[in-house]
Amino acid sequence: MKKFNPEKELNKIRKGNKNKILYSIMALLLIVAVGSTYALYQVRHTNKIVYTTVDKFVNKDIILSVKLDDKDESVNEFPTADSGYVYSHTECEKGNITGITWDEGQRSLNMNSKGPDKCTVYFVKSPFHMKSCEDKSMAECLLEEGKKFTNILAFDDPDQNGRYFGKDPANYIWFNCDDYSNPTDKTCERWRIIGSFKNIEKANEDGSTIKQNLVKIIRNNTAGRASWDNKDENTGAELPVGMNDWSRAELMYLLNPNNDNHTLNGTVANNSLYWNRESGKCSHGENNALWSCDFNVNGLKKDSTAKYIEKVKWNLGGYITSQSVKLEEFYNYERGTLTYENHSKYWNGFIALIYPSDYGYSTSGGEKGRQYCLSGYMSQWNTDEAKICAANAWLYYTNENGRLVPVVYRNTLTPDSSAADNVFRVNNGSIENRYDPYGVQDIFPTLYLTYDTKVISGDGTYDNPYSIN
Repeated sequence: MKKFNPEKELNKIRKGNKNKILYSIMALLLIVAVGSTYALYQVRHTNKIVYTTVDKFVNKDIILSVKLDDKDESVNEFPTADSGYVYSHTECEKGNITGITWDEGQRSLNMNSKGPDKCTVYFVKSPFHMKSCEDKSMAECLLEEGKKFTNILAFDDPDQNGRYFGKDPANYIWFNCDDYSNPTDKTCERWRIIGSFKNIEKANEDGSTIKQNLVKIIRNNTAGRASWDNKDENTGAELPVGMNDWSRAELMYLLNPNNDNHTLNGTVANNSLYWNRESGKCSHGENNALWSCDFNVNGLKKDSTAKYIEKVKWNLGGYITSQSVKLEEFYNYERGTLTYENHSKYWNGFIALIYPSDYGYSTSGGEKGRQYCLSGYMSQWNTDEAKICAANAWLYYTNENGRLVPVVYRNTLTPDSSAADNVFRVNNGSIENRYDPYGVQDIFPTLYLTYDTKVISGDGTYDNPYSIN
């Protein structure tokens, strides 16, 4: 290699421009000395370039340390674009480096330098680890910084909400904890972040609402089993198989507070048992049938957890099953007002279920690509041609001790507007459009976190879920 001559290079620069000059500082050698974790980048010709502008040529080394996810050890080059790592920030010791920006296209760092300095360049795999997210809520962090994390977050629904997608993205979060300062398998449950949603209407006690961006989460595994609803004509339904109005559904009474004295056909049942972490009677089968259920283990630890749950206005719109709709249309129907006769169009409460569109937007599409699945019909996701959509949707699975297990049936919140009883559910990967609510299914509670909730640690993986403040 031809010996590098600083004075000769300086003369070249002076001839090219008399003002501030943009020149290349090349990253070549990582020097690891005892007591030092810094990588030494000398001014040499190489394809790893760090750009800087100086008033005066600095004939000394600029020392950089490249760190990934706050790990103690350094690496000797920037991570590649397909690594999943995103540039977070740069910290310099002497204050000689200013105007630091990252060029994603060139995978290079731009800076202005007044002299030698020692800097650390940080890259992260989670939006919550971005320096810019230190003082932001989870909701704002995902919406503002999440677009940089294209391998796990998508913003392609009609309102550009930020959603986790893929077979198993890093969206695990410790929730329903006894001790939020010490989250473990013994003190918490694993839930998963569906995404950050814009302009969710927070329901105030006086009946008014205020719009906020909120994060929606869902329990990773089942909290128990019960019917969506199983009232008959004698107890308020139009048919003996239950009614599809969530505001009066027996499962709604079971999951939410202030229903302690609720009865079904004269028997105290579904009386806030999940919210109160109690045992009692739950709906099971048609015609008001009941069975014993116990939420002493899997119920809500309300003394420590209720403060994290926001009461919001849930839209209860549905659509007519004779219509074939695609995912975006599903999303719009859910937020519409098409319901059966006098059934409720919305409901103010704490805990509910996912929408069909939440399930649909959770896919990456695998080898066929996300757009293939988003442009098709979810009712066909169990066919040979489209089953790749379900196979690469994380809401198709529950994670059991690190092993992904398909959820055969998963209930949703959305009714069939053409009938008094039918609701939509996931059935073997596809959306089933005619399902009587009396059927007993696993319960996957879904809720919105309060606006000011923040992530304080964790990386979102199954083994190291996010911990909240």
